[in-house]
Amino acid sequence: MQGEMRFLAGSKGSPLSDLVIRSLQETGGWSIENMRAPGFRQIRALENSPELRNLAPLPTDSQRVIDDAVVEVGLQRLSFVADIMAAGLTYNLTDPLSVTQIEWFASNKVGAAQRTMSPSARGENKLPNLLPYRLPVYLTTDVFELDIRTLKASRRVGMPLDTALIKQCTRSVNEALEDAAINGATTLDGQDLKVAGYSAPGLLNAPNANTQNLTAAAWSTAPVGLTVYNETQAMIAKLIADKKFGPYRMYVGTTVSAALDADYDTVSGSRGLSIRERLLKIDSLQAIRTADLMPATKVVLVQMTSDVIDMVVGQRPTVIPWTSIDGFTFYNLVMAIMIPRVRSDYDGNSGICVGTLV
Repeated sequence: MQGEMRFLAGSKGSPLSDLVIRSLQETGGWSIENMRAPGFRQIRALENSPELRNLAPLPTDSQRVIDDAVVEVGLQRLSFVADIMAAGLTYNLTDPLSVTQIEWFASNKVGAAQRTMSPSARGENKLPNLLPYRLPVYLTTDVFELDIRTLKASRRVGMPLDTALIKQCTRSVNEALEDAAINGATTLDGQDLKVAGYSAPGLLNAPNANTQNLTAAAWSTAPVGLTVYNETQAMIAKLIADKKFGPYRMYVGTTVSAALDADYDTVSGSRGLSIRERLLKIDSLQAIRTADLMPATKVVLVQMTSDVIDMVVGQRPTVIPWTSIDGFTFYNLVMAIMIPRVRSDYDGNSGICVGTLV
């Protein structure tokens, strides 16, 4: 009985017995991705794979219940992050656990094209100035555990595992990803997360972001369509001045989002239109999205291109299982390595404009 209950790496017949060796042999390198599914999307595709299940300490059916719970939660609690991913704005890390920071350079514009009659005409020698940026590659995690008696009781009486805690932990990780992308990565006490002096800002604290004061009442308690429209145009003008010509997406909190559904005005030319519908008639405004983690006093306009923002992706939300020393407790780590990267050019031009309700 004891041997059946223990799932230790050194135990004979244990599904963990040669996990690292097999990972090296089959893929040429050890990583979380090689040990488990690359993410909740891949879990769905591979859920019947015996190779995938053999890496988990739980019985196959029990592990599948946990994985399915993660798949079910999927992209819940993600709005802005989901848009970044859907737009393909990702920078993928092949071995994320070995990467603690990434570095890139912004360069100034040098020289200009010339018009000549001969292709052999000499051009101007150019040497750009480079401005280095760094971003810490941190982990976003949450842990849940199952004790052996709960697991065995579930199997004995045929009751399904209660996956409420599993889903809650996955939502917690998703919420942390969304919060970092909007408000910047912070520690548990609310301080900016910094590694060797480098932080991971989000939309609201992006370096060089443009700013705009907005009329609080017109955007929330007493919606005024014309005021909202004019102030949106002012935000767009600032992005155009920074040579960011769109298309743009607007991200608002739940309070502002509700206000945007009010009537734009009562004149004949706009009767029946909501403020939201009127704003979306602006050619360069692609979408207005509600993000519940956006502060009630903020409205953000962002150009969704890789030179403005992308997501560094090393590991999508994935369940990593292991057992306690005594084999009586099954631990599960929901882990993601996904870090937002906001960018501006050498001259400080940004594709983000943060509006503040005052």
